[in-house]
Amino acid sequence: MRTRTSESGEEFGRLADDYWEFLLERDPLLRVRQGLPVEMLPGASLAEAEERARFAEGVLGRVRALEGVGSSGVDADTAAFLAGLAEQELRSHRCYWLTPAATPYRLFPLSQYVDAVLCPFRFAERPDVERYLSLLHELARVVGSIADKAAEQAVRGFRVPAPALAGARATVVGLRASVARRVEVDDDRLGGLGRADRGRLRDGVHRLVEVELAPAFDGLLAVLDDPAYLRDAPRSVGWAQYAGGEEAYREFVQTHSGGDTPPERLHELGREQCRELAERMGEVRTALGFPGPEEEFHERLRSEPRLYARSPEEVEARYRRYLDRLAPSLPRWFAALPAAPYGLARLDRALEAGMTFGYYQQPTAADPIGRYRYNGAGLERRSLLGAASLIYHELAPGHHFHLARQAEDRSLPQLRREVAEFGAFNEGWAEYAAGLGWEMGLYDDPWDAYGRLTQERFTAQRLVVDTGLNLGTMNLGQARDFMRANSTEADAQIASDLLRYSTDLPGQALSYRAGYLEFARLRERAEAGLGAGFEVRAFHEAVLGGGGLPFPALRRRVTRELGTPQ
Repeated sequence: MRTRTSESGEEFGRLADDYWEFLLERDPLLRVRQGLPVEMLPGASLAEAEERARFAEGVLGRVRALEGVGSSGVDADTAAFLAGLAEQELRSHRCYWLTPAATPYRLFPLSQYVDAVLCPFRFAERPDVERYLSLLHELARVVGSIADKAAEQAVRGFRVPAPALAGARATVVGLRASVARRVEVDDDRLGGLGRADRGRLRDGVHRLVEVELAPAFDGLLAVLDDPAYLRDAPRSVGWAQYAGGEEAYREFVQTHSGGDTPPERLHELGREQCRELAERMGEVRTALGFPGPEEEFHERLRSEPRLYARSPEEVEARYRRYLDRLAPSLPRWFAALPAAPYGLARLDRALEAGMTFGYYQQPTAADPIGRYRYNGAGLERRSLLGAASLIYHELAPGHHFHLARQAEDRSLPQLRREVAEFGAFNEGWAEYAAGLGWEMGLYDDPWDAYGRLTQERFTAQRLVVDTGLNLGTMNLGQARDFMRANSTEADAQIASDLLRYSTDLPGQALSYRAGYLEFARLRERAEAGLGAGFEVRAFHEAVLGGGGLPFPALRRRVTRELGTPQ
């Protein structure tokens, strides 16, 4: 006879499988990673949000009903994963009307759908023509759903603030042009089609672009260009100015910071961290022979030859040297390494103008190497001061060690292997991993040390300006002055970042430092509890061995795996 614990474990496994199938059916990027055909694209409609919320509510109810059964180990972790994922979905639904639809980062998935689904599409037989044309119809529907949401939000009093409207409009205009161009199909993708089918495909693409896609983008532009929208768009930024906005922002903070620390306390922590890091940066400047004011030193950095590359190849070589230096010490710090190798590749040239840095690309069945896709454009303006910190965050031992190991762990349900929705875990681990460079001796060069401290203070100041702008305790001018004093970013980048925090992705920027601080506290507790018995490899295995988790579940897992006192 099965025990109640095993019965609950089987139920959690079934729930995880159900959630995975639900997401896999709706997420084209998950389907691409699995090598599955994509038939539909997710839109921004309320009906779709409500469908996701109903499903999440059902999952959460079933998890709660099993809470008293006494699950343990992986089953307990799976239960917490399911609950955390469902709770995030429900918070997202509660904030539906206070979540932007037509801002640059919210529109980024449109580019991803073109990049991941449409551009790689290959035509082997006649039905592929219809499937491709159906996807273009789907893309037009998605753009239309974004326009509908933005228009209804305006009726409800939520509009993109005036300072961000030009950027939002420019993003839509750019997408309209780039999507129309990139959905055209090159001859080298048409190998399986005869002449008649090729003609039908090209005619169909042209018709759909002219009749559906372009008008959908024009409809979105019409919402943003409406005289009433322009007249009533708020002149200030931040969520506190909207009815229900402060409550929504607190929901965003809970999702992105991964905990219950109120934004006011995160604001204070950010100020404290910035002061401490500024002192350390002053010590490094002195070691570099520059005891003068920070502003003068940062002005010097803009013309320091060693901080700039002359070619993309030189950028890649710099990153590779840092990775080569890291590799020999990894076995001393990690009990298990990812099976998937990691490497470097330049971004698609078409994406470089719109991305400040680059991104980590997970291994897939088609391309089993984890890569940091770096930006190789504008090198005369692209300082490599923080290159060491960046590559340790993005690749090894940062995102690649978390995401590749998670995907390779067959003891986890597929949902937990493939879904990484706990942003504070993702970015917090990557920041903690980059911070390991201090202990590993990877920042012995004072230039690399200064670059790491600069990155730490950059993420710390986000705690201040994100919360200040969205709680209404700072205006754009005050936030700009604080960010200018606590980062090495140029004014144009500061202006862009502040709009990202206060009009586009409220709370998301908190995940880096707030997550890092959680990992640092977790390790401090383990060291205090185990004393001389603490072993850093075991700690890292306890953290990474269960994949991404909500922080309360991660704390329980580390206690369980290390045997630390409760």
